[in-house]
Amino acid sequence: MKIALSLFIFAIIAGILMLLSSYHTQIVQLNYLFAKADLTLATALSIFLFLGFFISTLAWVLYITKVSLKLKASQRKIKKLNNEIELLHLQLKDK
Repeated sequence: MKIALSLFIFAIIAGILMLLSSYHTQIVQLNYLFAKADLTLATALSIFLFLGFFISTLAWVLYITKVSLKLKASQRKIKKLNNEIELLHLQLKDK
């Protein structure tokens, strides 16, 4: 639900930004490494908005995956240590 709300808010903000930027019809020239492109300012803003959203989403997913893997590894270690503690308790009871 939280993700859906976040995406909905992002879509509203992106729509408002695209509406406001559609009034900017001046041409800008983008120089790439090997090419040049002439785009309207609104198109350039839209491209970079969605490119930034995609890159930040990708970075966030990678971070969440990394943290999730660390959590699972920690849980495995805790389970292993708990099993060792149980074995030690059983050995102490036998003596």
